[in-house]
Amino acid sequence: MSKQDETHEQNASNRPVDPFKSLGNETRLEILRVLYDRTRGSNARDATVSYSTLREAVGVRDKGNFNYHLRQLDGQFLERGTTATGTRTGDESADEDGYRLTFAGFEIAKVIDMDAWRSHDPRGPVVLEDCDDDDRAGSRRTEPLKAVYEDSVVELRRSETTLYAHAVRPTGAADRGMRMDALLDVTSTLWRGTIERILEGICPYCHARVDRSLEPDGSGYWRHSFTASCPECGPLGGSHVGVVLLVHPAAISFCWERGIDLTERRFWTLPFIDDDAVTVVSEEPRRLRLDVELEGDRLEAVVDDAVTVVEVDRYDADR
Repeated sequence: MSKQDETHEQNASNRPVDPFKSLGNETRLEILRVLYDRTRGSNARDATVSYSTLREAVGVRDKGNFNYHLRQLDGQFLERGTTATGTRTGDESADEDGYRLTFAGFEIAKVIDMDAWRSHDPRGPVVLEDCDDDDRAGSRRTEPLKAVYEDSVVELRRSETTLYAHAVRPTGAADRGMRMDALLDVTSTLWRGTIERILEGICPYCHARVDRSLEPDGSGYWRHSFTASCPECGPLGGSHVGVVLLVHPAAISFCWERGIDLTERRFWTLPFIDDDAVTVVSEEPRRLRLDVELEGDRLEAVVDDAVTVVEVDRYDADR
């Protein structure tokens, strides 16, 4: 058993048996909803709702019954606070004393907000890139690259293989008129941020440390890819090894000096996110070289088995 697997089992044994048990009640869910509606667009003090206002908004007349439901949420999903118009009295039935969502409460309320995840009609597929016209040996581009938005996820596929995917909330999609062109821009930005966190060793979901490693040649769609995993969340998936250059300062500046802003380009259109840009430098230890060629100049970046850039060289044509 690996150290990461041992950590995952230890963390799992320390978790509550059912952390969501306290949410299995309509009254408690309504408490979270009322506080969530008040929290959005408010500062911490304005987000605190007085006891009487909260009870009235939830619609529970019996104080004892309402207090019971508050106690089931207090500490984990709720915390006591002081309203903007009064001071803390210690009496939970006093108007000046109120409740607000904890960070966990806000996140849970956001997830269960039905409007945020309302159903939607699928969009696409749309063709983003035709397959290669050449017949190079080993070329993977035998099918066009297509994009589709369904079940709140934008996916980029070749044939039946999903190359990239990222959730886009239906509220955000509706705000952009459900237009695939706009959704692709959003997806590119969100996915780039997710990859950046993974490359920095941060799980995009729970923020625990992430382990990365190169995949064996040909084990997936690409010949040169990597995978990432989190001790809490498990496998996080992976991508082509070329994505390491999306956030590397040497690659960003090299492209910027030649008129390409990597933050503005949809990442899947970049030529270095492709097996043709990769050369195997050594097998033991595993080393891959990524080449970026623009205007006759070339940037070479060597990546180790932990998917970290360990060496960079530039070769300018006029030197």
